[in-house]
Amino acid sequence: MKQERQAGQTTVCRFFSVCAQRRAEDHPEVKDMRYRLPEDGDEAILRAYVQEHTDSGEASVSASMGLRASAYPDWAARMQRNASEGDAQWGRSQLFLCLEGERLVGLLSVRYELPEALAGAIGHIGYGVRPGERRKGYATAMLRHALSLCRESGMTRAILGCYEDNIASIRTIEKCGGVLIGEGDGYQKGRISRYYAIML
Repeated sequence: MKQERQAGQTTVCRFFSVCAQRRAEDHPEVKDMRYRLPEDGDEAILRAYVQEHTDSGEASVSASMGLRASAYPDWAARMQRNASEGDAQWGRSQLFLCLEGERLVGLLSVRYELPEALAGAIGHIGYGVRPGERRKGYATAMLRHALSLCRESGMTRAILGCYEDNIASIRTIEKCGGVLIGEGDGYQKGRISRYYAIML
């Protein structure tokens, strides 16, 4: 078991070093996309990103992993730790800042080691696009990038969820090959999500 985990760590580190800065050449609708982990100097752009959601009347920020309620240095350190060491409950995961040029357009969370029960409740992939940049192809580019990372990590299937009234996300997931496998309120009690599988 220990040897398997060490091998998994080596695989994640190897493909991350290749893929973290990958541009989205295979997504012609979006130009010059870059993906990287948050850094110490990113607080200002991330706070502006959160503020834009607040100004748009949105109470939550998708894929932000508790950023709004956290002290930034603690949050950034946790994201780095999740990528290198993993979380006791979730295993290793990576949260990417998704940038076009120097503008932060979205956040992308890829959770490679989720136990099956958690994958069926929260999904392997989460993403969000800032309000002013939606309907421009970014979500599709981000999801395709996440799927390529999952594939390179050795996964054969990714599970994604979104609320049943989130028509834009449903269309994005289906566009990327998502097949509906169920519905339920495992993510937020009392609010139904739709769950999709994408074969890799």
